[in-house]
Amino acid sequence: MEPKKVVVLALHDALESAYPPLNIAVGAASSGADVILAFSRKGVNILDEKYIPVPSEGIEYLSNALNDFNAPSIHELLEIAVETGVKLYVVDLDLKEDIHFLYPADQVPIKWVLNEAVSADLFVHF
Repeated sequence: MEPKKVVVLALHDALESAYPPLNIAVGAASSGADVILAFSRKGVNILDEKYIPVPSEGIEYLSNALNDFNAPSIHELLEIAVETGVKLYVVDLDLKEDIHFLYPADQVPIKWVLNEAVSADLFVHF
């Protein structure tokens, strides 16, 4: 049987927006799916080695709650994703500052991501 294909698009880098795409990518890859994890211009900071996840205004408690729950960090989830075979991509990258990615990611146009999403068994974005 052919593996399922999952495409996940990370649209934002706020703490509450970074966990869902990584959790889905790791879960799907762990269950044998071929996973594409793409990062938009506003989500690409998740790949930066200097990235510090900050929750949106009004949910500052989230950082402490995740810490109290012993949830893996964003960087730890990203490492697990790479170790489980998730393929990383950045969409239409146009950086004005120097970003050093923790892991290599291929640059692709948004059209490529959408074409991959059409043929996927699951496409989600956060």
